Amino acid sequence: MHIAIYFIVGSLLLAAGLVLLIRKLLKTAMAEVYAEYPEHVRILTSPMANIFGVKSRGMKQIRGNGILLVTSSQLYFRMLLPKRELLVPLSSITSVETPKSFLGKTKGMKLLKIDFRNDVGGTDSAAWIVPDLGKWVETVRRSAELN
Repeated sequence: MHIAIYFIVGSLLLAAGLVLLIRKLLKTAMAEVYAEYPEHVRILTSPMANIFGVKSRGMKQIRGNGILLVTSSQLYFRMLLPKRELLVPLSSITSVETPKSFLGKTKGMKLLKIDFRNDVGGTDSAAWIVPDLGKWVETVRRSAELN
């Protein structure tokens, strides 16, 4: 009986610690990203977008939360943990779609998926869960001048 109580209390403390860590990471990342991309530069921002991965990196990537934003010239994503960045010039985006899965992963909801030309002349894609998907699709299409 006492072991079960210790396990429950320990689990709750661990969960609380993880929540505090995520909040601290997000606060730090947002300060860094917003210093690089001040409000007047950002068209649309999602501070807790969930990336499903980048196609060229393969299917074994883990999903992760981070900051997704659109400026007048690029789409930028900063993953919180591990710290990774993806920078896609809007001029290289070739399409925007809303599939329910990407790289064999799904959460049963539509995703923001972009296809783009990469630096080596090939194509690539990435997908995220974002709040207000319709607004994201419209904003990226308009900003990338897609029909």
